[in-house]
Amino acid sequence: MPGGGAVEVEGGHANWTCAVCGEVNPIELSNCVVCGTSFTRLFAEPEAAPSIDAEKAAVWSVVFPGLGHWKLGRKADGVARMVLFIWCFGTLVLLLVSRFGKGGLGSVVALAGLFAIASLALYVTSIVDAYRLARGDRPLVTSRVLLWSSAGFVLLTVLVATLVTLPAARGG
Repeated sequence: MPGGGAVEVEGGHANWTCAVCGEVNPIELSNCVVCGTSFTRLFAEPEAAPSIDAEKAAVWSVVFPGLGHWKLGRKADGVARMVLFIWCFGTLVLLLVSRFGKGGLGSVVALAGLFAIASLALYVTSIVDAYRLARGDRPLVTSRVLLWSSAGFVLLTVLVATLVTLPAARGG
């Protein structure tokens, strides 16, 4: 299809593959069940992606995660990575600043570690993925993986925060 995706018939039933996330949807649906992309997007003429050198795309992501994706014309991916990085790294900084001069991280060390690992992982994968996309390769972390990883990270954060604050709430 011009805009990406495909329409296929299997076993007498027609399906369409989303041009954005790759989800296979029944032909009766007008929007993708995962990302909400319209079926009509399959027929849109693709816009030419900006051409940028792979090293430059990686450097933009070194400056700030998501900028390489933005420069490559993948603005939604870029914004998602920027927002996630700001959330993860910003929370880490707030945790560190809030405990500064109070004898260390104490009980929030697990939460701070979780946000440090997430920030680092997002930073590194953004650099690698911007480089790979500029070369025409598939990213290591697709939009779908980024979405589900973010949802899992939110749940893990709530779990760890609950475990950290539960003793204080019980008075212990």
